[in-house]
Amino acid sequence: METGLRYRVRRAARQLAEQHQHIHQILGELDRAIAGESRGRVSEVYALYRSALEAHFSLEDEVFFPALHGLQPEHAAELDALSRDHEGFIQSLGRLGERLSTEPLEGFARAFRDLVGEVGRHESREERVVRELVRAVSGDEAAPDSRAPR
Repeated sequence: METGLRYRVRRAARQLAEQHQHIHQILGELDRAIAGESRGRVSEVYALYRSALEAHFSLEDEVFFPALHGLQPEHAAELDALSRDHEGFIQSLGRLGERLSTEPLEGFARAFRDLVGEVGRHESREERVVRELVRAVSGDEAAPDSRAPR
């Protein structure tokens, strides 16, 4: 059973890396939409970004972190803190989405870039924690890189 759980942890780490690539692509699309000053396109791509990020956080919080917690319970506090960050980001995404329809695109873009910076700092911290835990759990020195590209 432990071997199966280790396999699932490695597989989830690969899925997370794939999600990070997808989120990075969406960010590029959003940057282009903002540069083109197309509020409709910005709104459309922002909704896609928000949905992708929420799905990513859900995979981490509902599958990946609980598996790591089960195998490395001494790291529960770190994993719980990362999950709380996710909740805060989801709330911020909701508030930011409201701003998209009520303020100039320039103001939204600044606030969005600030949020992306916060998410990036979170992902860097998360990458360190997750990489260490995945390596400890899987015994694999070449554990997949789960860090989100910026």
